[in-house]
Amino acid sequence: MPRGLNDLCPRLSWGCEGAAELAASRVVLGRGREAVASGQGDLWDSGWLCGTPSPLRYAGAPLPRDARLWWAVGLRDAQGAETWSDPAPIFTGLDPSDWDAQWIARYFVLPAGREVPQDSAYDNRFQARPADYLRRTFDLPEAPVRAFVYVTALGLYELHLNGQRVGEDVMAPGWTDYHTRTEYTVHDVTAELRAGRNALGAILGEGWYSGRIGHNQRRAGNHYGGRPAFLCQLHLEYADGRTQRIITDAHWRTRQGPVCYSDFLAGEMYDARLEMPGWDTPEFEEINWQPVEVFIPDPRAPQLDAARAPLSREVATLAPRAETTAPDGERIFDFGQNLAGYVTLEVEAPAGTEIRLRHAERLDEQGALYTANLRFAVSEDIYICKGGGPERFTPRFTFHGFQYVGLGASGPVARLGLHAVAIQSDLPLTGQIETGHPMVNQLVSNIFWSQRGNFLSVPTDCPQRDERYGWSADAQVFWRTAGYFMDVSAFTEKWLLDMVDGQSAEGVFPDVAPTKPLNPYRLTPQPGAPAWGDAPVILCRDHWLRYGDAGLLRDMWGPLVAWMDYIERENPDGIRVRAVHNNYGDWLSIGPVTDRALVATAYWIHLADIMGLLAGVLAEPAARWAALAKRLRGTFLDRFWRDGQLNGDTQTAYLLALDFALLPEALRPRAAERLGALLDTADGHLQTGFLGVRHLAPVVCDWLGPERAIDLLLKETYPSWGFSIRQGATTIWERWDGWTPEKGFQSTAMNSFNHYAYGAVGEWIWARLAGIDWSAAGPGYRRLAMRPVFDRRIGHLKARYEAATGPVQSAWAYEREVVVWEVSLPPGTGADVILSDGWSLDGKGEFTLGAGAHRLTLQRTA
Repeated sequence: MPRGLNDLCPRLSWGCEGAAELAASRVVLGRGREAVASGQGDLWDSGWLCGTPSPLRYAGAPLPRDARLWWAVGLRDAQGAETWSDPAPIFTGLDPSDWDAQWIARYFVLPAGREVPQDSAYDNRFQARPADYLRRTFDLPEAPVRAFVYVTALGLYELHLNGQRVGEDVMAPGWTDYHTRTEYTVHDVTAELRAGRNALGAILGEGWYSGRIGHNQRRAGNHYGGRPAFLCQLHLEYADGRTQRIITDAHWRTRQGPVCYSDFLAGEMYDARLEMPGWDTPEFEEINWQPVEVFIPDPRAPQLDAARAPLSREVATLAPRAETTAPDGERIFDFGQNLAGYVTLEVEAPAGTEIRLRHAERLDEQGALYTANLRFAVSEDIYICKGGGPERFTPRFTFHGFQYVGLGASGPVARLGLHAVAIQSDLPLTGQIETGHPMVNQLVSNIFWSQRGNFLSVPTDCPQRDERYGWSADAQVFWRTAGYFMDVSAFTEKWLLDMVDGQSAEGVFPDVAPTKPLNPYRLTPQPGAPAWGDAPVILCRDHWLRYGDAGLLRDMWGPLVAWMDYIERENPDGIRVRAVHNNYGDWLSIGPVTDRALVATAYWIHLADIMGLLAGVLAEPAARWAALAKRLRGTFLDRFWRDGQLNGDTQTAYLLALDFALLPEALRPRAAERLGALLDTADGHLQTGFLGVRHLAPVVCDWLGPERAIDLLLKETYPSWGFSIRQGATTIWERWDGWTPEKGFQSTAMNSFNHYAYGAVGEWIWARLAGIDWSAAGPGYRRLAMRPVFDRRIGHLKARYEAATGPVQSAWAYEREVVVWEVSLPPGTGADVILSDGWSLDGKGEFTLGAGAHRLTLQRTA
């Protein structure tokens, strides 16, 4: 549900399912839910349109601001029967000129949050600020018939109204380049307001704005500013049409409370003895509350945009699976799953009892928490009891990456309960897949949980140590996989804007987005390396093919061309060796190192091909990109192909050359043969890093055969996906050798156990094992490419994917010598099927399927 629009002519999309033949679709949009439910829209009626033209651009007059509207989709089958969806809401949000609210904050003091060191609860070694409590009371002549509250912060906020928390968002409003923009959201609070005295309140934390983020300990925090700030606007409408606004201004009051500090890397300290019961109610007596300061944030007030993607929510709660005791007596709780989030504590203990919660992904050989890999992230929450009965604590403005929690108490505890709470950007889940192989099922789960733990406002690399950046290469190699598990359409749009906000005047995209904390001593963002700065081009292609939505492509076309201009300007001879910045190459590969110039030039050719595709979609001139790709392929061949081998002779070199079609057709079989020989030399093991791994299973399957791809997938010896699973992994590791029996833990300088990049194999599991893949012949899954792989070792498979057009289902199982394959396609779609490895349907290895359910019995022909 959109909670604010940045475009008053939005794109509307829908999917459908069923067996009927779809003839036409119709969209209506209006102010009244009941009218829209009956197919009547007072603001827009598209009329009956052929097929299902989703996504569809709204074509009426610009929508009114500060409104909640409704829209619905009608479908008509070939016999003329109609059916209508339930109406869906749209909050249209505010225009920049609609904002009257002012930025407010607690008066500025030292970063540690106190005027002078005073040995109080708010002093801490991190110089982290206590959370600010803000409130304002106001009188209403009567209960309003409509009340919307618009809210955002520089930092993090939790909004309260008349003693109740508003909404379920966490870590709101999320991370942007706050010097450029921040995003707001809207809540309908009509039911919470009453005639007479009311109270608005907020708790304000530092978050990404002024808290500690990133691995640069010389500048651990204050990347955007020195204190968090708050902005809020409550719009009221009465029965007679009168309106009123309550805004953040000098009438608000502030003070510190029980949240002594709350920081992403340090953790949260909460002293329940400092609680202020009823602080967010109208009746509360404001003792020792101070006036807020109204100010304009430096270097300027940010642009206010409606939230483009769903905000973060609590998405899962896990009970401990086991409890052990560390050698030092610390109680260790194992939640059985590595996740990003926090622990909810239920405790009963005397006043002043200190409960300390430490977080870790792994245990060491002695059974103690392994925290060395967290580097400067302390990841410790402290709760001080108030006594007098059961108490409950949930951190507000911090999160940790963990599977294990160590608990220590300063005194006796009468009652104790712990639950782990996973959080993520609340993206709709779109895919479920289950096979007959337990290790493959665990791998699918590991990929999903790594995505869940790192899709938090931006696609981070890891959720546990002092980093948590939106690394762009990690994202681009994983994005095809990510789109199967979750609807990433809005998330892509939001994060690509973060990348554009970090783009330099020369057209250079950054390595990470948002950019500020990576290198806070640069006046401009750190420029992107090959495959890193290239991410926006690749994500735009992926977005188009998965969702069939050209709107984002149009918005991004100028920035993409500027990036391509920059690469070409700096590398006129056609080999990408200049302006490669932090040229990471095939990051964290094992075995021989792949030539970084080869990798960079391969990606450049790949980008030229993509730009040609996107130019065709947008009706932009495409000849430039075709000519560039042709020229670069010539220089690639001349520079990197010698005596029947690629320079460096590594698995990744051949994977890129084959997947990107870099070599002439006549040479590709030789490259595939050499790839096979390298795999044999490695005893069938992979030798790839972040970039090569995405291409491994697809290329091996297409060029060396499905059986060899399955061999790689099922391998359990080092290095492999199965190896980490045998060591107890519940998420994807950053390194193939994060822990080995021979060497123990890898370098503490860089060893995350929750990094999704190597989970890029998920796209092959979905696209080939399940046979659910997009097709350029019908982007947005209007047309599917289905090339399923069957293997007795997998046993059976069942998958369901909620595509942009509707649910796609694929299930297969062996029945003696045949495979029974059941396929279901949504109305208005079709699939081109190519069977592999000697399988056929009535002697045919290639055929098409229409919409609806199909049960196919496949035989081996060879």
